[in-house]
Amino acid sequence: MRFSFFPSTIALASSVVAQSNPGQIPFSSNGVVSDDRSNLSEDFELDALRLVQFSADDIEPTWMTERQKLEAKAQGMHFMDITDTPFLGWSKKKQFSYPAPNSTIVDGVLSGLSKTETRANLEHFTSYHTRYYDSETGKASSEWLYAKILGYTDELASEEQKQLISVKPIKHPWKQNSIVIRLAPLNASDSDPIVILGAHIDSINHDGPSLAAPGAGDDGSGTVTILEAYRALLLGNYLPVSPLEFHFYAGEEGGLRGSQALASSYEEVGKEVKGMVQFDMTAWHEAGTREEIAIMTNDVDAALTEFLILLVDRYLDIPWVKDHYPPGPRSDHVSWTKAGYQSSHPLEGRFKHTNSHIHGVEDRIDISPEFSFDHMLQFSKLAVAFAIELSSY
Repeated sequence: MRFSFFPSTIALASSVVAQSNPGQIPFSSNGVVSDDRSNLSEDFELDALRLVQFSADDIEPTWMTERQKLEAKAQGMHFMDITDTPFLGWSKKKQFSYPAPNSTIVDGVLSGLSKTETRANLEHFTSYHTRYYDSETGKASSEWLYAKILGYTDELASEEQKQLISVKPIKHPWKQNSIVIRLAPLNASDSDPIVILGAHIDSINHDGPSLAAPGAGDDGSGTVTILEAYRALLLGNYLPVSPLEFHFYAGEEGGLRGSQALASSYEEVGKEVKGMVQFDMTAWHEAGTREEIAIMTNDVDAALTEFLILLVDRYLDIPWVKDHYPPGPRSDHVSWTKAGYQSSHPLEGRFKHTNSHIHGVEDRIDISPEFSFDHMLQFSKLAVAFAIELSSY
């Protein structure tokens, strides 16, 4: 089943927006967004209309322009751009329960994790001028990541693993691709529940999509965290019993667009998801605070969140603490929650202690010793544990 708005609806909305500020959001009259389009797609349009929700359960979405979306982001507002997926969550989903962690092979796979490899990948990933999802360098960054995944698979996967692995770029209406790695047993069917680990590829500068945005913390750290988990699974010759997927989403900073597109496509064909975990910002350990992993409690599934806590207790070297975000859809797990699937989200620390340099030119790995590859390694451990524990049955 596929849904779309009728042209008359969009025409009516265009007329309304032309007469008033959409949603009565107090944007500046001249805007903070640079209109330099030298690095953007030829068809990128800051005045294009988009339908936006400021919470996952918002029943009155707002028509806004791309420029106003960027200004909202600059003002610390978070949203979902639902223009292409307005009816996400229309079908009821199966809900799963989770046994206590009991794998005998996780520890062996963890030994293959490498901070050196993670640093080298993030150094390259942050070398792009910006990874804004509708820019040429954003496109190039996803192409590099795709090639890196293929290289790891070719070099490290056993012949048995290679029979189970597919790596696909997911094309969108914008320039940057999402990427899906799938490891599925040869006898797997389309109806088998999937385990998903996610991170987002894109980065953004609050002052404009053409400006420099190295995106080390948000979300280069999450991207290389799960990339390293995938590499360790290859080294450990892990063979899942049920399908396991790694998702690298484009367009998160534009309103969770890539993850909504994937969640919607899974919903449309009736796929079941055993559990989803989103890694978004995994590197920052604020000086003078206890090193810990924050387990976020809003826009997530309670049962899967408790399972995540059990994984931290069993496999990590640092403690957990529960925390919550201020209102607004904060990362791609919200797309899966809205769709009715069970999702979870660990964060680099309590929200008040997270990296304050994101969404600008200072989001670099060398900005402070607080950007820690030791801390990031704990999240790669969690990613490996989540992947194995949930796909081993």
